[in-house]
Amino acid sequence: MNTNKKIAACASSEQLTKQEIKDIEKSLLKMRAEVQDRIKTKKESEMPEAEVGDDADLASQSLDKEVLFELNDNAQALLEQIESALRRIAKGIYGTCEYCRCNIPKKRIQALPFARYCVNCQSSNENK
Repeated sequence: MNTNKKIAACASSEQLTKQEIKDIEKSLLKMRAEVQDRIKTKKESEMPEAEVGDDADLASQSLDKEVLFELNDNAQALLEQIESALRRIAKGIYGTCEYCRCNIPKKRIQALPFARYCVNCQSSNENK
């Protein structure tokens, strides 16, 4: 992206109001609590080892455990993204692209409240 297009993109992105940031923070805190509950529930409900069973039973249990671990990894990654967004709110830099320092468009923030990059920077990073 050339400099003129970047400046135009920055100028066209509105900054979030303090109230919008407070609302997003509430939403992120709620999301964090839900994800933490999911992680806790998954840990508590991990399947016990089978005492008996044939090879098919053992293979099925192994697959079930792999799925549980994968779900837990995804929930943990989401929790880290939420925590990062909450830290950016606390630092007063929420809603600013970490790469180009432009405001992230409100529609993107509303769709993905833990977004770290504007659309242009995100797509540039994905294409590398």
